[in-house]
Amino acid sequence: MSFRLVSSASRLILMCGVSLLAAEQAFAQSANQVSIVDEVLVTAQKREQRLSDVPISIVAFGAEALDRENLTDFERLSLRTPGFFVQQQTDSSASFVMRGVEAASAGAASEPGISFFLNDVDTSRSRGALKELFDIERVEIAKGPQGALYGRGSQTGAIAVYTKRANTSETFWSLEGQAGNYNLYSVTGVVNVPVVKDELGLRVAVRRRDRDGYARNLVDGRMLNDDDLWAARASLRWQAAPNATIDLIVDHQADADTAAMTKAINIASPGGDRSPFSDAAQNYYDPPQSRKQTGATLIGEWTLNDAWSARSISAWRKVDFAESWDIDGTSYEFAIGKNLADDQKILSQEFRLNYDDGGRFRTAFGASYYNDKTFNLVDLTLNEQLLLAGFPRVTTPVTQFQVAPGVFRPVTKGVNNLNSTRNDRDSWSAYGNISYDLASRLTLDVGLRYTHDKATVSNWSKVSTIDGVAPIALPNGLGNSLGQEFSNTGTYDLIQPRASVMWKLNDGLNVYAGVSRGLRSGYPQVTFNAPVSGSPRPVFSELKTEEIVNYEIGAKGMLGRNLYIEAAAFTYDYSNFQTRAIDLTVGTVNAGKASAYGLETSATWRVSPDLKLTAAHAFLHSQYDEFYEVVGGVLTDRSGNVFRMAPKHTVSLGADWRKAVANDWEMFANTNYAWRSKFYMNNDNLETEMQKAFGLLDLRLGVERSDGLRIELYGENLLDQNWVRDVGNGGKSFNVPTAIRANPRFFGVRFRIQG
Repeated sequence: MSFRLVSSASRLILMCGVSLLAAEQAFAQSANQVSIVDEVLVTAQKREQRLSDVPISIVAFGAEALDRENLTDFERLSLRTPGFFVQQQTDSSASFVMRGVEAASAGAASEPGISFFLNDVDTSRSRGALKELFDIERVEIAKGPQGALYGRGSQTGAIAVYTKRANTSETFWSLEGQAGNYNLYSVTGVVNVPVVKDELGLRVAVRRRDRDGYARNLVDGRMLNDDDLWAARASLRWQAAPNATIDLIVDHQADADTAAMTKAINIASPGGDRSPFSDAAQNYYDPPQSRKQTGATLIGEWTLNDAWSARSISAWRKVDFAESWDIDGTSYEFAIGKNLADDQKILSQEFRLNYDDGGRFRTAFGASYYNDKTFNLVDLTLNEQLLLAGFPRVTTPVTQFQVAPGVFRPVTKGVNNLNSTRNDRDSWSAYGNISYDLASRLTLDVGLRYTHDKATVSNWSKVSTIDGVAPIALPNGLGNSLGQEFSNTGTYDLIQPRASVMWKLNDGLNVYAGVSRGLRSGYPQVTFNAPVSGSPRPVFSELKTEEIVNYEIGAKGMLGRNLYIEAAAFTYDYSNFQTRAIDLTVGTVNAGKASAYGLETSATWRVSPDLKLTAAHAFLHSQYDEFYEVVGGVLTDRSGNVFRMAPKHTVSLGADWRKAVANDWEMFANTNYAWRSKFYMNNDNLETEMQKAFGLLDLRLGVERSDGLRIELYGENLLDQNWVRDVGNGGKSFNVPTAIRANPRFFGVRFRIQG
């Protein structure tokens, strides 16, 4: 491991200064003054701590903040989080970017680069990462390599979601409804019942949401970019003994959106145009988009004595996904993609021990096992009549192709590539984190995780045509094993350390410095050359493990009585990064080296008893130091380019005003403005595939009674800003880049009662 200490430290020093980073606060009013009195408690270091006492850059959203702004998805959450970017194309296809590093792959074999945890259970693979945020206790977003604390997949950060648990002593219920434009309706119900008072409690939360699409498909009249969601969760808590609790959490979510709008930007369909923001003209295929994810988690917690506690976390999860999409984004039937099956099953078990006797020494250590089985069956069809014609420059299909003077062959309408990938990965891990007070105001934190992975990847592929006509341009499709399956196995040993020191300047303000190493495990690959003499030719290869070494300094805590700040300046070196080649026959490759540095700042200020203001800014400089990729069979140098989806500046400004009125009523207004500078959508940094700077304004106005009755009017993207979530996508590999537009203005009314 090379730390490049001198160059990295010099870059970090250049960025240092006073900086601020967001933190959610609770406020209290006394007779003559207002002060901030509490913070969201987080468990990033495997024990409960105040946010300001954790020597890591963390943004935390408590239940009140999530409810106040109705933050139900990660994309809107990221708009309020400096250094975090979520591109939510569909419910099961999203890109997550932490400090410029993307974790985007939806493949069955590739490992995630950002960890997602639901109640301490790893759910990181992209098909199951996106979850509806409802009845949530808190969300923690830890930035920078977190492998020592979170383990696999947290090479550049981790997101942890904690749902509300059952209460064994109180009866509670709430009912919330929403109605809005595009025929939105949403109903959420929560009920908590003590089945056996103080011993057994049950909590059930259910959400149903449906909204019409906001883009029309001119080909068949369907509305695209709609929303169709069912989600439910049941939590059972047993107070087994005064010092022991057992929680069983079962959850299910079903998404059945029609299709996403993927529109070609360099060719217009007949009767259409190339604007990402007007109606589309694309083809619709079966199977329809469908995702179901189901999980069960069993958590046992024991207080062994005044110093020791233990926790066991057992989990099972299953994700089933299928979809079809128009790769070229036109009404020409050029490229068709189908995920006929995309399934994942996981089993995991973790045991953890914590020690804290109130003295100078504290520790958390444990071991875990994780088994991940995934299966992906993809059907990709390419129209050879349009391919030979030179689509998209020429749209008249070639039905006869001259192979010799006076000799013509018919051209197939579709070369079908059927590819199967299976991945079976076992992961064993042991970890420990130690906190030691070197002095009354100086604390050292040291952590280490060792992980051993064994992965077996199996592939087969088959090439045929939809009309029985032999292919000409693609005789072997994108790889052909003649239907025979081949397997490749690899083992990976990952050592991920971290170290930090925190100095308490006073009772309210802390400064810290740290270094950490994050790894994204490699994996074995199987690709196929053209068969020879009726025999397949498998190619066995192995993707190397990615590495990020991160250096960071920060400050967090109170300045005075009414201002909370948090700051982080960082620099990292990024090597052996994995990327999907534009040339689909190449597969995934280790592309080279990169580096970045940045500064993230924010503050929360209680201006008066009625008004709270928040502000956040993130600066990021990213660069590929060595990056080569194959484009059309040619090795192309991308060195010097910036990372994709990595704006140099992001800003978030917020205000929350609340005023008590007569008869236990309170008026409120909440607004947030999120702005991003321009950023490129792909590694080639094309100006035609770039999102210009834009800002999004949200506003909420309403009244609330002390018993929880609430009536609210809201607008999201109130200025109706046009922007795109992505440009390029699968069509880029066939010279037909497509754009996926983001949400337009949404507005509506929200109503809640509870008892």
